Amino acid sequence: MNSYTLGITGSWWIFAICALAGIGLSWWTYQITNPPLSSLRRFMLGSLRALALTLLLFALFEPVLSMIRGSLADPRLAIVIDKSLSMSLKDGRIDRAKALKQAIASSNISSLNEDDIEIVVFGEDAKGNIASLSRADSIPAKGLYTNITKAVKLLSDADESDAVQAAILFTDGAVNAGANPLYESELFGRPIFTVGIGDSLDPRDASIQSILVNEIVYAGTKVPIAVTVRATGFPDESQAQVSVYDNGSLIGKESISLKAGLSTYSVGIQHIPTQSGIHKITARVSTSGNELTQKNNELSEFMKVLKQKRIISVFAGSPSPDLTFIKSVLERIPDSKIVLHVQKQGSEFYPPAPSAQSLSEAESIILIGFPIASTPPSLMQMIRKELENGKPLMFIASQQLDYQRLSPLEPFLPFSVTSTSQQEYMALPNIEESGEASPIMRILGDGRDTERWNSLPPIYKTETFVDVKPESEILSTIRIGTAPVEEPLIMTRTFAGKRSLAVLGYGLYRWKLLGMAPDIARGANDMPDILSAFIDQSIQWIGASEKEQLVKIRSSRKFYIGGEKVELIGQVYNSSLDPVDDAIVSVTLTGPNTKRDIRLANMGAGRYSAVISGLPAGDYFYQGSAVKGSVLGKDDGRFVVGTESAEYLNLKMNAPLLRSMSEITSGRFYTPNTVSAFLDDLKKHPRFTQTSIVKESELALWNNLWLLLIAITAFACEWFFRKRSGLI
Repeated sequence: MNSYTLGITGSWWIFAICALAGIGLSWWTYQITNPPLSSLRRFMLGSLRALALTLLLFALFEPVLSMIRGSLADPRLAIVIDKSLSMSLKDGRIDRAKALKQAIASSNISSLNEDDIEIVVFGEDAKGNIASLSRADSIPAKGLYTNITKAVKLLSDADESDAVQAAILFTDGAVNAGANPLYESELFGRPIFTVGIGDSLDPRDASIQSILVNEIVYAGTKVPIAVTVRATGFPDESQAQVSVYDNGSLIGKESISLKAGLSTYSVGIQHIPTQSGIHKITARVSTSGNELTQKNNELSEFMKVLKQKRIISVFAGSPSPDLTFIKSVLERIPDSKIVLHVQKQGSEFYPPAPSAQSLSEAESIILIGFPIASTPPSLMQMIRKELENGKPLMFIASQQLDYQRLSPLEPFLPFSVTSTSQQEYMALPNIEESGEASPIMRILGDGRDTERWNSLPPIYKTETFVDVKPESEILSTIRIGTAPVEEPLIMTRTFAGKRSLAVLGYGLYRWKLLGMAPDIARGANDMPDILSAFIDQSIQWIGASEKEQLVKIRSSRKFYIGGEKVELIGQVYNSSLDPVDDAIVSVTLTGPNTKRDIRLANMGAGRYSAVISGLPAGDYFYQGSAVKGSVLGKDDGRFVVGTESAEYLNLKMNAPLLRSMSEITSGRFYTPNTVSAFLDDLKKHPRFTQTSIVKESELALWNNLWLLLIAITAFACEWFFRKRSGLI
């Protein structure tokens, strides 16, 4: 049944009154004319004006015609065919390509009218509107993944007029991409008949299922590597050998004894990498038996190896008790190397002298009473450059400190200096509320840490006044005697991924020498070492956050299958972590007999991308940079082309999944030998019937061109006949 409704904005009563008033006014204006006209001519002119005014008034009320139309449509069948790589396998007893053709032929779906079917093929993606079954059969089974959910969703999203009332799915059910197809099948809400292609028994095959290795490790440290092997179909007591390689070099192997049936085995080796960089860890399993395929016998993962030790560069304006005590704490930090650069009276340093290379190798930088008046400005610029690259900074004052020389580093400190004098006084720490919650100030964590801090002996401080930066946090102010003074003593700063910590006092050795030493001398051996805890936790805090990279360039995946397109994705930010849209992002890609310079396209919001096709199999390295006037940052990485598809990890037909899809949608599961009953089952199915299709649509008449043309034509005709009649 069809229905039509005309609606307007406002009341029909108001429109009718206004329309009648317009019609009445139009006829009244032609009751008396000069010269006099015949009644027929007056009626015609009045009607033209009334029509034009009524149409314009009608448009002002914004009329909309709503139409509801219903019709009956014959049911249509969706034929969904799996074209993933696994459909080209030859099982021990079954050639899947032949089994698929047999199943399609046995189902008799070719006897259906082409208007009554919808053909969909799928692999990692789904494609509909295939012209015919012969066209679908000619499409090679080369899909890199099996994503049944996409195929079912394509049917769910189809227009209602397609009237697809059932689907028959030809697949092995070995899903390895997308969501669980059971959920989308339930949303589809119509019967799905499934045809399982392949052997439901496990074939003879051994495969590497996974490699577990730490993503980031240190050179020179022992790294455990765990490999999981899956084997099935081998005779009892068969032998297999698992070999593990680091960048192609054998680092371990182990033999395993296989059991009959399906089993998984774990192999573990210990490896000590010696060189930093990105390492490709590859596991390979080999057997003496005839396997279904050897394309799943190898698997790789990447491991990033960092330098063996944390290098901490310490700069001091001169030898001092603070330097001695802090150095003794730093040397106890595990896996760390302390590089001391102590300045003499002039511009020279005690060996080793600082250099650009030693600074570039440092993980953290500590300044103790540094710089002084004779410190070379070039050295301060070298330190500034490393801080710009995101290295953390710890600063401890002294009486000889030259704040003018320190100014190049001020952008990275928690404070800016307003005035300074070498006049010194004694100050006690006064822990702020923010300091109580900071891990830097934690001693034993038993609720008495603030009391311990506030009972420490005083240290020295010069009359230096500073402005604390908005993003900084004050952990401790000072007390002079018993009077608190709102002057910062210890503060931290985190900004744009960079961390810094500053202590504006000196003589920290007094916290240990005068704080805990007298109690230890009296036999109290359980006294906490506050200075050691503070230095240790400060180093941990400034180095805890990895540098926030302003330029990130990654491949969408680390392992690609031969023939698959590689996507490089870049993200570019400025120092305030705002996206940069107008940078030039370029990448140099190096691989087997290949070197390409690639420019990434701007995608907006600081995102850049490029798609590369036609890469031969092999390992690839890329180095990229972003430039906007100057270099904003760099990044690098690697990926592999040629690894085998996930299609070869699970080689048997997933009959339980296909049965569940049929049961949950009131369909039925078949094999190529039983699918001949499909058409009879389909025709008997209560839900495979004619469908009532209801379409709702709206037509906005107020902006219809014809309405405007009629009104203009009516006004034009009225004007023409008035002129012909000689009216004024």
